[in-house]
Amino acid sequence: MKDAAYDTREIQRAIADEREVERAPLADRKEGQANYLATMRERPEVIAERVAWLLDGNYGYGWMMRARQATSRMNRPAIYCQMIAIVEFQCPSRMAADAWKKLTKPQQAHLQRAVEQAIEDFDRELALG
Repeated sequence: MKDAAYDTREIQRAIADEREVERAPLADRKEGQANYLATMRERPEVIAERVAWLLDGNYGYGWMMRARQATSRMNRPAIYCQMIAIVEFQCPSRMAADAWKKLTKPQQAHLQRAVEQAIEDFDRELALG
């Protein structure tokens, strides 16, 4: 039986986590952004792996629920990458978007493909049950 109160609490906890990252000292946020940018540039497969972890619930039920609320009509790679920036790198989503813009077009394309593959793999597994 699904517990709506539990779902709500877990989503609220994820939102609180996000706000905490947004309120962190600027030096901490900049460090998180630098680490996130370096990982996107040098190891995009790590970001894709973390997206799979997010969808599997490894960052908590609330984060998983928030991620799974994104529909295929949304830019899921962008949404998920920003979530990974928050939970893995303590980089606020606005700073994550700024980091994305610092990638070259080939780097963006490579990361995009890797994350899309992780999403497709997850969707396929979900469909298989």
